[in-house]
Amino acid sequence: MNDAAIVTVRNSSSRLPNKAIMKVKGDLTAIDIVIKRAKKTGFPVIIATSTAKEDDIFEDVAKRNNVSIFRGSLLNKIKRWFDCFNEFKINNALLVDGDDLSYNYEIGTRAISELKEKSVDLITHPKNIVTGFFTYAVSKEGINKLYSKANLEETNTDVITRFIEKSNLSSDIITLEDFEKNEKVRFTLDYQEDLEFFRKLYEENDILTSGKEILEYLESHKEIIEINFHRQKEFLENQAKFNEKIT
Repeated sequence: MNDAAIVTVRNSSSRLPNKAIMKVKGDLTAIDIVIKRAKKTGFPVIIATSTAKEDDIFEDVAKRNNVSIFRGSLLNKIKRWFDCFNEFKINNALLVDGDDLSYNYEIGTRAISELKEKSVDLITHPKNIVTGFFTYAVSKEGINKLYSKANLEETNTDVITRFIEKSNLSSDIITLEDFEKNEKVRFTLDYQEDLEFFRKLYEENDILTSGKEILEYLESHKEIIEINFHRQKEFLENQAKFNEKIT
């Protein structure tokens, strides 16, 4: 497997437990939607979850979505990715967050192309990207470098910003369209309000609707944005607090 989309997910969330398996549209759960959008990148999709018992359910999720699954470290998702890369012999991968129910598959496809063209370890994003549109594209060499700084099973790598800084990765920022730069909407699932947001959004939109079309829809339905955007400040503060603990 040369290129892949690795969907990172687990059930042990403290803010919204079992959020990945909550139903969002009909019988489709949050993780079903993320997987189906990840498939739109054109790359094989692999669920990367933990060996914990509460994550056994993702075996069934993988089967019904006809995707592969890898199970590894619970706390250290860098180790989980590293082991997944080796298991499936991956050269380049999109790291798709299982919380991002409106993942922009067009950016994902573009990111793998830029990763190869620029011969860097990592493609990241600017701060003004729409939250939840894209996370990272990383090469095998990039994963190796990350793993060299976080190779213990018990290391918590829930937020990897500091580990990226410590790993001295060669990186570049994804090229974005103007509409992909928007700090006033939130497409990630961490709180009850986020769940309500996605249920309302996909009540009127297909789950595979493009990022551009979703934003156009929200432009005329701003009351939906207001359901969860007030949580963005707390979300960013929590990430910053986690990074402060990394030495």
